[in-house]
Amino acid sequence: MTVTSYQLLSRLLRPLVHAYLSWLGRKDPAYRRGVGERWGRGDYRSVTQGSIWIHAASVGEVRAAQPLIDRLREEHLPLFITTNTPTGRQTAEDRYGADIVVRFPPLDVPDAIERFLDKLRPSAVLFVELELWPNRLIALARRNIPVALVNARLSQTSFRRYARFGRLMSQCLEGVACIAAQTEADGERYRKMGVPHQRIHVTGNLKFDQSINDHQIRLGRVLRSQIGRDRPVWVAASLRQAEAPIVREAHELLRARYPNALLIAVPRHPGQFMWPATEAHAHDSERSVRDRHLLIASELHDDEPLAPVTSVVIADTYGEMIRFLSAADIAFVGGTLTPVGGHNPLEPASLAKPILMGPDVTNFRQIDGFLGECGGRIRVHSATELSDALMSLFRDSHHLAEVGENARRLVEEHGGATERTMGALQGTIFADQRFLTVVSDSQKTR
Repeated sequence: MTVTSYQLLSRLLRPLVHAYLSWLGRKDPAYRRGVGERWGRGDYRSVTQGSIWIHAASVGEVRAAQPLIDRLREEHLPLFITTNTPTGRQTAEDRYGADIVVRFPPLDVPDAIERFLDKLRPSAVLFVELELWPNRLIALARRNIPVALVNARLSQTSFRRYARFGRLMSQCLEGVACIAAQTEADGERYRKMGVPHQRIHVTGNLKFDQSINDHQIRLGRVLRSQIGRDRPVWVAASLRQAEAPIVREAHELLRARYPNALLIAVPRHPGQFMWPATEAHAHDSERSVRDRHLLIASELHDDEPLAPVTSVVIADTYGEMIRFLSAADIAFVGGTLTPVGGHNPLEPASLAKPILMGPDVTNFRQIDGFLGECGGRIRVHSATELSDALMSLFRDSHHLAEVGENARRLVEEHGGATERTMGALQGTIFADQRFLTVVSDSQKTR
């Protein structure tokens, strides 16, 4: 596929994109916010001209970018953040909203991107992980705006998918001045896509540098005191709907051995999540099932202990993962028992929680391998294996603590990606005369 044919196709597909956005808005009202921004018609008057545009796809990428964003703020560089999803936007606004403007990005449609860039006029652009949108890259190259991919990853599956587009992606990547890759393998795949080796820097994974919110940890300790120190507690973090029946069955098997065990289910998409009813309650209303053994997290009150009858707490809030992890003994990381590639296991690892993961870890293959090698992760493939692993850990508190400490130590040993990434940026796009000129001009107009 050529650049011209891709641009023509993206214009022809505009009606379908409109329909898709409308469907998303009906499915989740949060997607109705900022629709104009997706077409480059947002209000950017509060954005400093010449800001560095940082784009992170969703919650995971926003969290991964936080160490780098914090480091850039230390340099007093003006920043502007975009993210594709409402949850990603909420995460970014909660952390940076007082100082940095957060918006949705333009869709990969030429006129939307041109409108956006006309208003924003960024000095440089940082795309986080795997955000390779041809029209964006083409428009930025045409305007001579320096681009870097940070925390860049490119799995073998993604590499094969991009290869189907022929020379399109290699042409689009010609304008990328710096690729700060997570691993040597990621860097090699970008090289095979035509990126000159001198533009590729292996900097490690920013996720290892993520800071933990102390306030959320304190809230987690309060929650644990409400639950009771003597109850076995585990978290199903970033749980996908397709995994919920497996997790429910595992918890029922666990409770056969530990009747007071508690599960905190933290869905990846709380607004769309439904806890599966047991067969015995299949014909009951949602409310009656909830009253028997379920509790919604927003119904918790700090001054009330959790009722012993409660066996499952469903998190219906955003941005409180650390709170729930802190209150638990063990963490199962979701998205690994259904084919979505898995979610970030480093938050529970940072808190010294033993980690249980399924086999689908495409998005975190390197981290999963590290955790397996150091003894900080246990692999499970089914409800029975999940419950067996939980029982084994709850039965042996020494083993539980050892597995958790192995995971925590791994995070500590692999830090430093933020400074390596800053070094790569300072030697490339931040030394680029185009960047320096825009920053200088914007400072003169302030």
